Amino acid sequence: MRIKTITCHDVYNFGASLQAYALQQFLVGRGHQVEIIDYLPTYKRFYEWLKICELGFIGNLGVKLPFFKPIFALIQHRKWLKELLKIYRFKSFKKNKLSCTKQSYKSIEELISNKPEADLYIAGSDQIWNTAFLNGLDPAYYCMFEKDKNKCISYAASFALTSIPSEHHEFVKKGLSNFRSISVREQSGVKIAKEFGFEATNVLDPVFLLSKEEWNRIIKKRHKGNYLLVYDFSTKDPRIDEIAQKIAKERGLEVYSFNSDKPYISKVLRNCGPIEFLEWINDADMVISNSFHATAFSTIFQRDFYTVPLLGYGNSSRMKDFLDMVGLSKRYINEIKQIEVSKHIDYGSVQPLLEAKRKESISWLINNIQEHESTLV
Repeated sequence: MRIKTITCHDVYNFGASLQAYALQQFLVGRGHQVEIIDYLPTYKRFYEWLKICELGFIGNLGVKLPFFKPIFALIQHRKWLKELLKIYRFKSFKKNKLSCTKQSYKSIEELISNKPEADLYIAGSDQIWNTAFLNGLDPAYYCMFEKDKNKCISYAASFALTSIPSEHHEFVKKGLSNFRSISVREQSGVKIAKEFGFEATNVLDPVFLLSKEEWNRIIKKRHKGNYLLVYDFSTKDPRIDEIAQKIAKERGLEVYSFNSDKPYISKVLRNCGPIEFLEWINDADMVISNSFHATAFSTIFQRDFYTVPLLGYGNSSRMKDFLDMVGLSKRYINEIKQIEVSKHIDYGSVQPLLEAKRKESISWLINNIQEHESTLV
């Protein structure tokens, strides 16, 4: 069957890229023709090298001297030059690992006027319905370019919030009405859907549809040495700094970080793409993060970890819900006194819970695809 998925797949975010890949690979492995709709709305274009801000001294010069706009743009965005290798690795991952539609789309209007044809559309996963961001208010992520709701389902879509602001109720309700069947990534999402009058099923993030062995097939390098890996999304959470330093000292570990260069960090891993992200987590002795997908892959690779709620955001329910489900609620902490430095995770008790939920999630997805296939015969 021809299946098109729509998600946040090209935003220079490790988890976004990997969850898109996982759902694609799972479906391909079951014999379907799968493409990710290459939807790139203007609000998600982070690296526009030749665009300059029309404010300030440089912006004004660019207006007066248009031939020098490319130079002025690079001056304004010079900090991005440090991330050229990272950007290359993300683009390489998209090119080599993601099967995207040949045409890219910039708006819901473009999707409607030149709809990518499919037998079934799947929205998700990741925070596509998070109304704190523009994507949560974008009709495209509710498949509203397709008029036949029987051709639309969601898989592990995330609201990322515990409730929807009242001003967005009408839009979200209309969006959810566009699906024949809804599944969400968090239990809190089931509750939100129910409040709008829809039944939703809680399933696992797509990264769990693939086994540890399947993920290891795309890992290229192994990293020697004993290290604690830090992934602080904001780089400004003092709790993570305190926890990481305490555990590293007591376990005799060096501290590596994806994006922080604080004095206690031994190595900064600035130029990682999605595959490098997997590699460093796979070989870590301990992972400290406020990232859902760092938590997810720490679990898949059976690493020790602690997860801290993201400072200043109300979207940590996704991490807490998952950890509660697999019996790891004590790994979700707010302060240093909650850590047990010497205690390691017993994955012997975690794996049966995770595998049971994985089977439920796979069953939901396969059953919904087969139900639609039966209508095509």
